[in-house]
Amino acid sequence: MKILSINISEPKKVMFNGKELITSIYKKPIEGSIEVTDVGLIGDRQADMKVHGGYDKALYAYSYKHYQTWSKEMNQDYNEFGLVGENLTIDDFDEKEIYIGDELKIGNCLFQISQPRIPCYKIGIKMNSRDFPKKFSQSGLLGSYLRVLETGSISRDDEVEYIKKESDSMSVYEIAEILFKDVNNIDKMTKAVDLKYLTEEIKERFRERLMKLGDYSSL
Repeated sequence: MKILSINISEPKKVMFNGKELITSIYKKPIEGSIEVTDVGLIGDRQADMKVHGGYDKALYAYSYKHYQTWSKEMNQDYNEFGLVGENLTIDDFDEKEIYIGDELKIGNCLFQISQPRIPCYKIGIKMNSRDFPKKFSQSGLLGSYLRVLETGSISRDDEVEYIKKESDSMSVYEIAEILFKDVNNIDKMTKAVDLKYLTEEIKERFRERLMKLGDYSSL
């Protein structure tokens, strides 16, 4: 795997339905190297820290191969990097092969897979489609957030190298499926809650859902 583009943005104002919103989803590619801190890239700031950013979601990575999928689905020609607001556009970042807790080395930094993206309505604004957030969720092609285990710097064209594959984990795609499609799968949600490196944000979603389904084993 290889980094095709590194994308950042400061929060900016946009108009939607006659209302002014602040978002950082319109990320643009940078040239050269960039410094990575334990909460993200220097020069990249999130507009809403309740749902983006922080230690567990320091960077967001997405596969360039998915651009083809969305081009066909949306009848558009998507080729500009940062399509869904990702920090790292990776040539082939397959959610079915990437597991919660896996560790990746890029440049002199070490990253850990933490959770899939949870899309909000702003991605619909970015893609100019009210239906896109649902399509995105149902696809399972959500990309992944990354924790920063070792800070440093990264550059475009850096290789993405597996340092550690987490055994007995669940793939990013599996987590996305039980988040948005297989929503009553008690067995899989129970397993997810026990994953050491899955974020508490996602675990809490599953705990609440399990309680509604009458399963209290995860409490």
